[in-house]
Amino acid sequence: MIRNIYILTFLTLLTVQTFANVNHIDIAKISNDSKLITVFNFVKDNKQYYDHWTNEWSYDKPKEDLINQLRGHYKSFSALKTKNTETYLLLGDIAHYLYNMDDTAYYSIAVKNYDEAVKSSPKDFRVYWFLGYHYALSNVPTSAIDNFLEAEKILPTQQPADFWNDYAWATAVTNMPSHCIYAMDKVKSISGNEGSFQQQLGETIYKRIVPVDKNQSYDKKDIWTASQSDKTTFTSRPLGIKIIVDSIWDLQIYDYQKNQAVFIMNPPKIANKKRREISYTIALIMKTANDKDKLSDYINVFVSKYTDKKQIAFSDKYDKIIAYEIKDKTMYQDIGGGHLYMIGIERDRPKYAGLLLENPVSLPKGNSNEITYYRASDSKDRFKGKIFYAIMLDSCEDINEQSFSIFKSLFDNQIIIE
Repeated sequence: MIRNIYILTFLTLLTVQTFANVNHIDIAKISNDSKLITVFNFVKDNKQYYDHWTNEWSYDKPKEDLINQLRGHYKSFSALKTKNTETYLLLGDIAHYLYNMDDTAYYSIAVKNYDEAVKSSPKDFRVYWFLGYHYALSNVPTSAIDNFLEAEKILPTQQPADFWNDYAWATAVTNMPSHCIYAMDKVKSISGNEGSFQQQLGETIYKRIVPVDKNQSYDKKDIWTASQSDKTTFTSRPLGIKIIVDSIWDLQIYDYQKNQAVFIMNPPKIANKKRREISYTIALIMKTANDKDKLSDYINVFVSKYTDKKQIAFSDKYDKIIAYEIKDKTMYQDIGGGHLYMIGIERDRPKYAGLLLENPVSLPKGNSNEITYYRASDSKDRFKGKIFYAIMLDSCEDINEQSFSIFKSLFDNQIIIE
């Protein structure tokens, strides 16, 4: 991989002390040869020179000398006839260091060795940690975060603070400030002190999350963001929600006013048994609530006018949820009458608001071997207090089965509420 060089103007990331993994490799599991132990100690003792990329070499040791030494050390360990997880992790780290020193051919060599470590020990959190950190330094954000999250799932009871320090770094450069704050707190809870990342950059990360006032009005563009892939993802950090929809769906998104925001979806029409194309609507209404407000009262505003309604067990996805199935024969009389569903959800502001909503973001591609200056965007905070979510399917009896199936799938798989 040819290196694209970035300097993030909101961070001086090049000065941050990270741990580069090698401290968590056991040389005794690789070899008891005194020469190889000496080589290993050299790699570990000099990591401050190459555990990160630097724009201008200003160290007391010549860069080319270190490159040549690391190349030689890589050959020494790669010559071992028997290799295990520790060996592959060390080879990956040495290749990673060479990549940091602009020997870009070693990018794929590092990945190859880390992948071998994954194959060797898929339940060892270090294999994903090391690989994720390498991807984070190489602007491969999705792979970086995927591996850190995989490592997080299988962390041992005694978690190393170093892992969370590197996690904070990786999530900072992939524009995931809530994850970064979460990781900084993990370091503090384990070690009793702020980690090196937080000491140098913590204040900057906190400033990236901008407060919002639930009693003010906001243009929809100020509280929603959208990203496009095979589906379109709409995220509102202030409202604590992410909605993933097919790009062919018609949408109406409204401004946040009077403590309320509305998001309406019109999926493609469904044909009934008579082949008549029938439309239906899925609507989300999000309301910031006061402490004394009750979800049941809020949902009752929508359903009280219907006589044929019953509470149903719709989902256990959220702890505070109310669901109604509604039938109204006075509606849509030529297509079987109205068949509606109203789901009410209450959520309090989580400790790490945004954690379930963030996705890794790539730095923009610059010219190879030229410095590109990049400033990460700020992220709005979640509205304080609790939020009510009213999610309604407005359909008819003729297409109830099909429209309900799409509605349930959307709820289960494509709506994330913190």
